[in-house]
Amino acid sequence: MSKIFGNFKVLCLFTVTFILSVFMALSTHVSSSYAFLTPRLTRNIPVGSFPFGVAFSPNGSYALVTNADNDTVSVVSMTTKGVVASIKVGSHPTGVAIAPSLTFAYVCNTASGNISLLNMATLTKPLNINIGGSPVNVVFTPNSKFAFVTNIHNNEVDVINTVQNAVIKRIGVGKEPQGIAISPNGKIVLVTNAGGSSVSIINVSSLSVIRNIRTGKNPTSIAFSPSRSSVRYFYVASGKENKIYVYNAKNFSFITKFKTLSDPSSIGLTPNGMMIFVVNYQNMAVEVFNAVHFNHIKTINLPTGPINVAVSPYGSAALVTVTSASSAAFIRIKKVAAAYAQVAPASPVVPGAVSPAQAATAITSPTAQASAIPFPSSNYIPQPFGEVATVYTGKGPTAEAITPDGKYLYVINTQGSTLSVIDVAKDEVVKTIKVGGYPSAVSISPDGHYCFVVNSNSNTVTIISTGNYY
Repeated sequence: MSKIFGNFKVLCLFTVTFILSVFMALSTHVSSSYAFLTPRLTRNIPVGSFPFGVAFSPNGSYALVTNADNDTVSVVSMTTKGVVASIKVGSHPTGVAIAPSLTFAYVCNTASGNISLLNMATLTKPLNINIGGSPVNVVFTPNSKFAFVTNIHNNEVDVINTVQNAVIKRIGVGKEPQGIAISPNGKIVLVTNAGGSSVSIINVSSLSVIRNIRTGKNPTSIAFSPSRSSVRYFYVASGKENKIYVYNAKNFSFITKFKTLSDPSSIGLTPNGMMIFVVNYQNMAVEVFNAVHFNHIKTINLPTGPINVAVSPYGSAALVTVTSASSAAFIRIKKVAAAYAQVAPASPVVPGAVSPAQAATAITSPTAQASAIPFPSSNYIPQPFGEVATVYTGKGPTAEAITPDGKYLYVINTQGSTLSVIDVAKDEVVKTIKVGGYPSAVSISPDGHYCFVVNSNSNTVTIISTGNYY
């Protein structure tokens, strides 16, 4: 916490002046790029049984959610906020990551001791990579050539050559390795050893542990400050101490620690490094902190069993897997306008749509994307955000689609045989439309002018003109 110096009146005057200057600067910036919104839970996306791991694609257009109890991976579109595919993988999938090349992904199957390779162009599983033990989490090097996998029962990190799809080295670390993160420059890999209260530091060039540092009890999750952050830290969640430990990412020295709610199981940072999301499994909540000054911003309550969080590459949203609700909680962080849309890649790939080579070449480099997207300066301090929004629709809401401009969300209510139109900015239903019996799917045309609802019981499709609601 910052120390307070000087006369109280002078401090107040300085504070007011600073706040006004920040808001004036932001208002000018907002009109030309995008508007920051107060992060809040806006919807729950139904996925499979006992959703566990979650990861965004590097272009932010879709996310993968591992469903541990039914051995599948749900592909979630960030355009429609719905599941576009379900892929069968190995037994009890946990961690998941999509390669920076965007052409493939790895899924850790804890119970079957293997890694499922997913083809992201066809959304299929071509093969499994046998590694033995219990793989838990995975990260890729920036060039997508190597993957590092924590193997919790073997007390090692397995290194996979992604061209050969085979383990090329096994690196011994501490007891029960679980969380893993790679530095923005791809030179260092950090591993939390949940059973040993330590973090192992791996040099990527030598594929060896260069140092072990002591940390809080039962470290679970770990994350680096993003490359565009004003600080160079890494953060470790201590599950048994209910604290986040902060270290200098350059020399690995201890910076500070701050208190959280009970059992922090996962952490994720916004791309500008200013906010950190902390999942508290036992308290059924996500806490948001300032990642530079460490003050608490807000707590978002969730259903029972929130377990992992991922923040989208451009900071527009966060997804939290919620085990009891079989869903991924969608937390909106900021609104994206035209300047962002021009550089954001297109909607997620569909089976047979593009080849892996086409998918790779269609995306500009991360450096080019980052420089093209305006962000607030490193002095921007996240403001406390408002209450969690709850929007009541008809009976039995099951699926949704959003208009191309992001202004309206169309939700089908299966039991009520209706369609609810939600104004996203106002968080309220603006129109309810009667459709056929037991609507099961909804889609909006690419131009946004028509909405299509599939009615399972009546064997019909209702076609609705979006009219004023687009």
